[in-house]
Order: sequence, then C-alpha cells, then structure tokens
Amino acid sequence: MLPTGIAKVASTMAVVLLALTATSCGEPQRVHESGTIGTNAEFGEILLRNVHFRPPEGNAFRAGDDGVISLALFNRADHPDALVDVRTPVAGDVEIRWDRDCDGSGEKVQELPLAADGGVDGVAGEQLAYHLQVLDFSEDVLAGTTVPVTFEFDRAGETTVDAIIETAGDGDDGPLPSCTPDEITLTGVVQSGVEPRCLVMRADDGRQFLLLGGDPQVLQAGEEVVVEGAPAPDRPTTCMQGIPFLVSDARLSG
Repeated sequence: MLPTGIAKVASTMAVVLLALTATSCGEPQRVHESGTIGTNAEFGEILLRNVHFRPPEGNAFRAGDDGVISLALFNRADHPDALVDVRTPVAGDVEIRWDRDCDGSGEKVQELPLAADGGVDGVAGEQLAYHLQVLDFSEDVLAGTTVPVTFEFDRAGETTVDAIIETAGDGDDGPLPSCTPDEITLTGVVQSGVEPRCLVMRADDGRQFLLLGGDPQVLQAGEEVVVEGAPAPDRPTTCMQGIPFLVSDARLSG
C-alpha cells in the first residue's frame, strides 16, 4: 500500500495531458505534461515548469532523508511577485535555496523574487540557479510516485502540484544549475522560436541554441550574428527549445 498523499504514476501516461484542478484560492490551475520529466503548470500569471524531485539513492526516500526539488518559475504579470513558502505533507520542512551571489552554492533565503514579466533575475539579467531543499521525510516514498507540493506566492496566492520523484536514469538528473559556465563563441542565423519572445540559433556544428540575454537590437530574427556566452543546458526556460545559451556579447556577422 502506498504512503498517504502519494499517487502512483500511470505507466501509460499520454505525451500531452491537460487537466483542470482547483486551488485553495479558487484560481484555476492548468497542469501540462509535455516532454519533461516533471510537472508543468500554470497558476494565474505564474508558470511552474518541470517540477520534480531529483533521484533518491536506492530509488526511494526513507524516513529522515533529505531531497531536492528542481523546477523553473516564471511570472507573466506586469508586476513583480515572490515565492515565499513551499511545503509538502511528506517532509518536515522545505527550504528555498538560491545562488544569489553566483558563487556555486545555493543559500537558504526567505523568498525567491520573480521579476515582472520574467523569472528569478540576477546581475546583468542572468537567470540564477535555485532549487528547493526538502528536509526530513516523514515516511518512505518510492521513485516513480508523485508527492503533492504546495507553492505560496506573495501576490498570486498558493497552488499545489503533484511532483514526480524521478527515477535514476530518467534524463533530468544532471548537476544542479550553475551560473558560472565557460564561455564560447558561436556564429549563425537568429530565428524565432516556437514560443513567443524566444530566439534560437543553429550553430555551425548543427546544434540549436536558445539565446538568453544579449542586445535586442542585434539579436533579431533573420540576422546572421556572432555571439559570445556560455551554454547552460540545465537552465530552466519556458521556450522548451534549443540548448539555453547565456549571451554576454552579440554582434552582426561580417
């Protein structure tokens, strides 16, 4: 028998699932499953992307264990917001961790600020790494099951999503996002992405990159450009296309 609050993930899950549930504030929540290990949900103007527990040792969390939730947060509202609390019934506490100083370590913070029409911004507009530290599981929880996780935002209110506990080898269990990768130079033609306000570029080696940051006067669809920056494959985005690339400099080619 599964522990209370844990639902077994159906083995025949559809590639795309759209469900409508109610939140404690009465605001409808749209939940999407589309090509990621974790849950994608929309709560008012807040987007939660790829919410999942990183794989536990032995494919199970045991009572007393700690864990990590990886996710991406975006705010589509014209005003800032902040994630102020996270909780789950299967653990004693959940800490918000943010690499605010970009030094490779995620410090505990009281809230995670979300910019208006943006995400968790750092210096020079970079998206900084963050995650949730889940402390002191109160019961055994197996990989491949889901756990309800409640997110409370300062202005948007609160919502609960079912976060899957990833099984080792599922594909999303790389290193935690870092904001200090090595820089490289790419040349290619800027193209519009499939999502609004997303720009991609196919480099000479055939890889497609999602351009984050850079001069908007230079980075326009159809322009052949040279960009300098750093790949950030673990960086969360809403574009769902290409390898995220943090642009530090961009100029027209030729």
